[in-house]
Parts: sequence; structure tokens; C-alpha cells
Amino acid sequence: MQSNFSYQTHDYFNFVFTDDGSVGLYNNIVGDIYHSKFGARTEAEEKFIKPLNFHKNFFKKKELNVLDICYGIGYNTKAFLNKILKLKYKGKVSIDILEYDKNLVLISPFINDSYFKTSPDISYILINLLMDEIFNNKEEVMEILYKSDNKKFIEPFYRRLIKKYEKTEYSYNPVSQNKAFLHNIYYHYISQRKKRYLKLPKIENFYVRTYFDDARASIKSLNKEYDIIFLDAFTPAKLPTLWSLDFFEELFKHSSEDCLLVTYSNSAAVRHAMIEAGYFVGKIFDNKKHPCGTIASKNKLLIENKLDEYDLGLLKTSAGVYYKDSGLKNSSQEILEEYSQRRKLLNLESSSQYIKRNKRS
Repeated sequence: MQSNFSYQTHDYFNFVFTDDGSVGLYNNIVGDIYHSKFGARTEAEEKFIKPLNFHKNFFKKKELNVLDICYGIGYNTKAFLNKILKLKYKGKVSIDILEYDKNLVLISPFINDSYFKTSPDISYILINLLMDEIFNNKEEVMEILYKSDNKKFIEPFYRRLIKKYEKTEYSYNPVSQNKAFLHNIYYHYISQRKKRYLKLPKIENFYVRTYFDDARASIKSLNKEYDIIFLDAFTPAKLPTLWSLDFFEELFKHSSEDCLLVTYSNSAAVRHAMIEAGYFVGKIFDNKKHPCGTIASKNKLLIENKLDEYDLGLLKTSAGVYYKDSGLKNSSQEILEEYSQRRKLLNLESSSQYIKRNKRS
């Protein structure tokens, strides 16, 4: 997550089971959840992967650049990998991870995420891609994974191997031996028992780079365009730093012509900022046809469910006032204070009045 606070211990978050059986997190400092209580895995698949219409929009590309902002424990990337593995996508995949908390990224392959039984390839790919960083930070990683209170939230298969690995005095082994040991985990325990139907993914087709810093600083250091952007930050009212017009303008610079940016937020302020940054914006719907997120692109032809007249009208109310963050360096408190003052000066119709007026008409 992003940087208006620092993490000194592992007590700032609690693991929780969500309604679909996958593990989620609650951040005690921000006072917000990382995932929907209805299902961390389900949320990623419904709000971040399904709207991409991958087979139609991206399957024929020979190379995909993906930006995962606020990776957390990796559900959006995992759901993305699950999708392209099922579709047998053959192109090169590069994933850039922007996450303030290094520990969350490094424990992500070992989480009980409901993918392991049907798609063990996902955690295998992530372990290999994050291998060096996992071992460079293995004491902290092991502390979280092996803590007794966290036992039920870690994939049992990996927890057993971690325990065995600990007994081999891993901390005294050179990195090359550690790598060999972890590679053997896959070949000995996964591929052998699933060899009749599990084809090993080609790891050389996947690339990951991690940026453990405030995403605003990280995005300015990047020098490429992305085909897919996942924006999964805490809610704007909790952490407005990654929802400002200035941040979306930076994302726009890093979007390819056919890029799709997806987020869970339905906020009028967020949608207004996206439009002002240059994006065409649309709505995401769940299986029950309820709005559950927002999608944006430079290419208006990729927006299937465009904002209607009612949605566009809402952007002109007080609810549509977007956040500003000049220089991408202000604190959340500074952003919220400026936002509050600007809303008062604009003196726009409230969203509740707008909704009532439209119901009457």
C-alpha cells in the first residue's frame, strides 16, 4: 500500500477468510479492507479480469505489459495468470508490481487463495519470478508464514515444505542452493503427482519487476507503456493519493493506445478525474448486472458499457469533484483538506439532491 505511514511490524494487518473461501486482509492502520468480504478471488476475477475481455482484446498480441498498482497479496495478478494459462496464451508477459509493502508481495505465492488445487502453476510461476527477493528477505517472509496464528491462512502444501526447509538450516545455504531446493519443490511434489494432465508453464515467457515504494514515485520512474493496468488502492476517502487527477494523468502517459485500466471504484470523482486525464470511461457490471467498477481506455471502441446521461450528470455534482495532488507529493491529509475547501467554493448540487431530482423526473 502507499506511503503516508510506515510498517514496523507484521501486526498492521490481519488475515481473514472471505466468503468465497479465499484469504483476504484487513489493514489496522488505514482501517480498510484489501479485498471485498464477499470474496478476494471472486472480486479479482469479476472486477479486474472479466472486463478485459481478454480473448477478444489481447489474445493476439505477441507481448503484454501489465501494471499492477497496489498488488497486496496478488489476487489480480493471480487471476490474470490463471486466465492466460487457461487460454494457453503464447506471448511474452511482463508484469510490473507497484506495492509499498514488500512483505505482502513476497508471501503472496504461499497464501491459501483457492487457486492451488486447480492451478498450482500460478504459485509456481510467482515463486520463480520472486525467487531472489524471497530469499534475500527470507527471515521476514518465514516469520509471517510460520507464525502459528497464520497457519490456516497459508496453503497447507507450502507450509509443510517451509517447515521442512527450516530444518535444513536454510539461512546458512548459499542462494544458488536455495533456488535449487525451491525448484525441486515443484518437480518433486507438484509435477510428479499431476504429470498426466499438468503441462509445465514456460517460465521464460514471464517477467516480473517489483517497485516497493509510494506508487506515485514509482510510476514516474517507469519508461514504458502498458496494455493492462490494475488499480486496486484503498478507497479514495481513506487514501486519495492514488485517485487524483494528477495520478491519472501520469497513468495516461503510460497507457498504450489499446490499454485497459480497470478498478473496483464506482466513484464519480474517480471517473471525472479519468475523463479529465484524457480517458474514455465506462462501467463494469457483476453477474447480477449491478455496477461494480470502472474501466478506462484511450480507445473509445474498447469501452462496451459507456457512462450514460445520468452518470455524466452525476459528475457535475459535488460527488464528481476530483482530488488534486500537484507534483504527486502531497500527504493524504493535505489532499483531503484541499479537496474539501474546493468543494465548498464550487458549491455544486449535492449528489443526493441530484438523485432525488432525477427520480422525480
